[in-house]
Amino acid sequence: MRRIFFGLLIAACAVSAQAFRFEPISQDFAPSGPGASHVFRVTNTMTERIAVRLSVRPRRIERDGVEVQGAEAQEFLVYPRQMLLAPGEARSVRVRWEGASAPQSEQAFRIIAEQVPVDFGGDQPAQGAGIRLTYRYEGALYVVPPGAAPDLRLDAARVVERDGGRVLVVEVTNVGTRRTLLHEASLTIRAPSGETVLGPQELPGMAGENMLAGSTREFVMPAPAGLPTGALDAELGYTARF
Repeated sequence: MRRIFFGLLIAACAVSAQAFRFEPISQDFAPSGPGASHVFRVTNTMTERIAVRLSVRPRRIERDGVEVQGAEAQEFLVYPRQMLLAPGEARSVRVRWEGASAPQSEQAFRIIAEQVPVDFGGDQPAQGAGIRLTYRYEGALYVVPPGAAPDLRLDAARVVERDGGRVLVVEVTNVGTRRTLLHEASLTIRAPSGETVLGPQELPGMAGENMLAGSTREFVMPAPAGLPTGALDAELGYTARF
């Protein structure tokens, strides 16, 4: 398992330029009709030939924020899946959803474009000390049924002692049928001493996070001063954003 960041570009080692561009990095698909098919573009930005392979994998996010990807999805038709690109060449890739035409909730996937090491017969310029660099994009695909909408539920909020300090633990479930970012997240806490409102700055690691449909997340952050230890009477606020 590994944490994946939206629009991530991974290289085998740090370099100043990427081997190729892949766009768009995020795309919504309809489960049927014209919106079930979209075109992506791969561009070789190098001065040498490269090979690129594309795949799509389902994804989920665990309670602790770790993303888990499944085996390569068979519900998408990707054409072409592999390509050789000359220097400066751009190629269009057609991606079409061929899965369920009426899913009950939004389906989340990663589209992965990765450079494949290929021996082109010695016509490639050396990259120094035998180091071969490979590059990888991980974009986001979502299959969104008509009428899908997020609905976040605050399951619990509490302050506990942990590792010699006090932390705020917040559990949130998206009981809706579509993802949402925790945009402009806030937590209104009511205690005998009065009401406290925590905004995005007081909710590090929670504000702005992606809540997939059906997922539950547990966010742990330093407890702001003044909050009582134990379960809190709290209300979650956010602005839905996709």
